[in-house]
Amino acid sequence: MHNTWLIIQREYLERVRSKAFLIFTILVPALMFGLIILPSKLMMMKSAGTHHVVVVSADKDLAQRVVSEITAEKKKEDRTSARSEDQLIAPKYTATVETDLSDSTRAQLNQRIDSDGLDGYLWLTPDVGSTRKVTYYTKNSSDFFETETMRAAVRVALTRSALANSGVKDDEVRDLLKPVSIDTLRVEKGKVSKSGGMLAFLLPMMLMMMIYMTVIIYGVAVMRSVIEEKTSRVMEVLLSSVTAKELMAGKILGVGAVGLTQMLIWVGTGAILGSGVVAAAREMMKDVHLPLAIMVAFPVFFVLGYLLYSSMYAALGAMVNSDEEAQQMQWPVVMPLIACAVFASAVIRQPASPLAFWLSLFPLTSPIIMFVRICVQVPPAWQIALSVGLLVGTIYGMVWLCSRIYRVGILMYGKRPTLPEILKWIKYA
Repeated sequence: MHNTWLIIQREYLERVRSKAFLIFTILVPALMFGLIILPSKLMMMKSAGTHHVVVVSADKDLAQRVVSEITAEKKKEDRTSARSEDQLIAPKYTATVETDLSDSTRAQLNQRIDSDGLDGYLWLTPDVGSTRKVTYYTKNSSDFFETETMRAAVRVALTRSALANSGVKDDEVRDLLKPVSIDTLRVEKGKVSKSGGMLAFLLPMMLMMMIYMTVIIYGVAVMRSVIEEKTSRVMEVLLSSVTAKELMAGKILGVGAVGLTQMLIWVGTGAILGSGVVAAAREMMKDVHLPLAIMVAFPVFFVLGYLLYSSMYAALGAMVNSDEEAQQMQWPVVMPLIACAVFASAVIRQPASPLAFWLSLFPLTSPIIMFVRICVQVPPAWQIALSVGLLVGTIYGMVWLCSRIYRVGILMYGKRPTLPEILKWIKYA
């Protein structure tokens, strides 16, 4: 045990003191900020100006209705029911009407777009009511938010025109077309609690990716550590003082402690900087609550998943002689993790489905899938207990199996071992 502790200290301190650890610890939160918050801020900066568009239609009344929809300021009750991301990126618009649908009008408007005197124009043909098709000309055709704004304005204008022609008063039409606000509440064990809406879907995905990425990154770190010491013949010196089992346990636990340290730093940083997050992000997160079950399940399934996969990576590192060979042979280890990422969205949508049930019990996928199920809808206690029990049993068997491969493989050099040779290692180790 003393030797194992020394190896844990060595593996931990060597990595924590490295520049790679510092860079990666800072880089991941920076990337998260860049991918989630920065685009919203840039969209807000872009939408600070006023966009000018022209509505071209032979039906002046319809064109005026489209203009009123494009330029209308949302009322307070409309803003509260609108999606937060729409509020962030909705620019201000000014719009004018043009009733001449000739080619010369189209050419003139195109020239105004080229000279930056116009942001775009809607072309409504006389049969727009039946075809339900319009054309929007703009220099920036990739701005799908603006395209959606134009589409919605025409749709509402056509609906208002149809209802008005049927004798419905304009005030009644406006009331009929008001957006509907919906609150989603979770009912669990007779208790009702708020749901985070879209974030109720995104939060399990983010937590799942944290487990997924950390297990892969630090599992590969264990594998490369074994390969590095094996190719430099350091193993032969180490094995004169410690057993192969102590060496393998020290590497797995030492590198795992580095992963836990990194996660604690990220969580602490997030808690400290939480008060400085932009108002939109605070608004999105206000209804998100982490139940006790999630806070307990996260470290449990992270540790169990790491122990399972790191032992497999350690055995893989003992079997090969270079990083190139390891990359070619690690696909059986990575495939279950990829399957978790592929099926995660289906599990989030239907956490009680047969697919979710069996994936949460299969030991190679249960560290991620069972955790996702707990995030979305806590399954029965017996399913969680069975999943953890099967996972612990598999870890025990995998550590026993991998330790036998590891014991022989770390001293084997030369060609890549075949499956019959690996079976012989397991038999005689």
